[in-house]
Amino acid sequence: MTDDATPTAHLDEVHDESFGESVWLGGVRMVVSPSAGRLRHLPPEHLIDGIEWVTAGQPFAVVEQAGRVTEIKSPVEGKVTGFMVRDGEPVVVGQPVVWLEMGKRPDQDARRSARR
Repeated sequence: MTDDATPTAHLDEVHDESFGESVWLGGVRMVVSPSAGRLRHLPPEHLIDGIEWVTAGQPFAVVEQAGRVTEIKSPVEGKVTGFMVRDGEPVVVGQPVVWLEMGKRPDQDARRSARR
């Protein structure tokens, strides 16, 4: 037995269906970690009025472990309503990491025109 009681997972044991996203009420999804390691937030690609928006398939975080990096991708288009894990904290397989509110991001050009 080792002193390290932290559960680990090998990437070859993680399957696409194990991303474990859960549908929640009101069009909100919880996304979970597909692997164990240290969570790193990625810089926002779409930031509108201080709100991060993601597209389906866009990576928003990575999990690093023993030189391996696993992307965590958004299953839907929507806005990030909250991270449940701080940047640099350890995560285990299946641990909830972010809430996403499903929906289309506002068109920035249309918003600029409306302000004039």
